[in-house]
Amino acid sequence: MASVPSASMLSSTAAANAASVLYSFFPTLEVAGTPFPLPAWKRPLVLAVQAAQMGGLALVVAGDHIFRQLGVAPPGWYTSHVAGNRFGAGMGVWFVGNLVTTNLQNTGAFEVYFDGRLVFSKLAEGRMPTLPELLAPMDAYFFERKGGEVGGGHGRRPAVAAGQAATLKGPLPAGGDSLD
Repeated sequence: MASVPSASMLSSTAAANAASVLYSFFPTLEVAGTPFPLPAWKRPLVLAVQAAQMGGLALVVAGDHIFRQLGVAPPGWYTSHVAGNRFGAGMGVWFVGNLVTTNLQNTGAFEVYFDGRLVFSKLAEGRMPTLPELLAPMDAYFFERKGGEVGGGHGRRPAVAAGQAATLKGPLPAGGDSLD
């Protein structure tokens, strides 16, 4: 059984744009995106922020009952800021919690793999790839496999056989030659 080439991009929004661009050059190419793994030290931090967010929402919704069950008077900050404006306090907890969680989960990665090999790394390069940087390894692969002319906008690219896959993990912005 022949090996199936795959292109992988590790990111989120750019992967969808990259997939769209690659489909226009290689219509039968299979593209898949996956998130880049978080560093181990960030995972517990994300969980702690999410737990604090849920605790804050529980306090907004059921704070009066919680304080009554504990047999303590609600603190002044609760009665003056939360109890009088539950909706605003709940929305604040929700938005701030999501903002912090999203920023903790952002890796800044856009890692592109094709046929199991790293084609481009935003983490290493510090920038988004250009279209030629993404297409060159695929052009070379399909040129070797099928023969014929590829690239350069000649419109003559070899057909990609069914079952050959490109896995793009990450988002590509639309427009222009640069994917950033």
